[in-house]
Amino acid sequence: MLDLATVRCEEFAACLDQDFEVVFSDGTLPVKLTEARPLGSRPESIREPFALTFVAGRPLRLPQGTYKMRHPNLGEMEIFLVQLAADATSSTFEAVFN
Repeated sequence: MLDLATVRCEEFAACLDQDFEVVFSDGTLPVKLTEARPLGSRPESIREPFALTFVAGRPLRLPQGTYKMRHPNLGEMEIFLVQLAADATSSTFEAVFN
């Protein structure tokens, strides 16, 4: 399982344009990892901060919070997601790692 305390941007960047699942008690929501970008170094961090952008192929609203996610290679993880946008065809979420 992925150690989110020490995971690096490069580990997610290797999964760009791949499907992840947000796992709910009654099913899953497929989302695609569309961006993994560094946020600049901070001397007090154990890693360089980075942000991930996920896109769901349908319009929906999710409250910001920690969600269980799954990827075939990275396994299961719990990630804090914030919704950035939603339009008639998709929804965009961001996760920031400091």
